[in-house]
Amino acid sequence: MPETRMSAVAVRPQVTRIAGLMQASSTVFERIGFWAVDTAQEFGTLVSALMAPAVFSAYALAIWSLAANLNWTTTFPFSTGPLSNWLIWFGIAILLNIAASILRRHTRPGDLAAR
Repeated sequence: MPETRMSAVAVRPQVTRIAGLMQASSTVFERIGFWAVDTAQEFGTLVSALMAPAVFSAYALAIWSLAANLNWTTTFPFSTGPLSNWLIWFGIAILLNIAASILRRHTRPGDLAAR
């Protein structure tokens, strides 16, 4: 009786290539994520630094508007409308001040130098 011969072929799955590709893409996305965080931190630091003159200007406009209402000055750029009221300018100044302090608190300029 003829013997039946069996032969086996090993099929190696492509899991290692897929795992390597996923790890490489993970590394790329990780680097992109770090870049995005660093860029956001630098931009937040810049914006919080530039908000200080805006806060000062809003307080100055509030005082100027109040002085115009008390007839201490002759002119104010906004003679009618909501921007002619000193309370509006004072509220804008307070909101800008709060926003600047929150932004300053959430940005970490010291951490950027450490990386």
